Amino acid sequence: MAFRSASRWSLVAFAIVSVAACAGNSGSAPASAPAPAAAAKAANALPDGVSPMMVALGDSIFHNGSCKNCHGPDAKGSAKGPDLTDDKWAQIGGSYTEIVGIVTTGVPKDKIKMAGAQFGMNPRGGRPPLTDDQIKAVAAYVYTLSHH
Repeated sequence: MAFRSASRWSLVAFAIVSVAACAGNSGSAPASAPAPAAAAKAANALPDGVSPMMVALGDSIFHNGSCKNCHGPDAKGSAKGPDLTDDKWAQIGGSYTEIVGIVTTGVPKDKIKMAGAQFGMNPRGGRPPLTDDQIKAVAAYVYTLSHH
């Protein structure tokens, strides 16, 4: 478990450094030259207002809170909750704003669209409830899972 957590943090740190390196434009190309496709994709990967630090915090909250109990430790779903990595959204369209909304309000059992769902989704992540900033961080992490 400690290795997996350390690995995850190593990947997050690598992502932060990579995004920072892409933003630096320290190469020999003139400032007006278009960015390479990979750098452009990395720079545009996060929605406005979302930072790599929010994604890292959301990862920690997801894996140390109740999110993993239904969506699985790899977020690929279980009998209790859908896969969050496949960009196939049943309840919402999958935008960052929609993810913030669904984590905030939850989904009553009778509104869950997943076949065989045993439970609803608790608002604010259950108990203890997540703060607004924690919800935004979890939503940022979940967004990155399906928006590669």
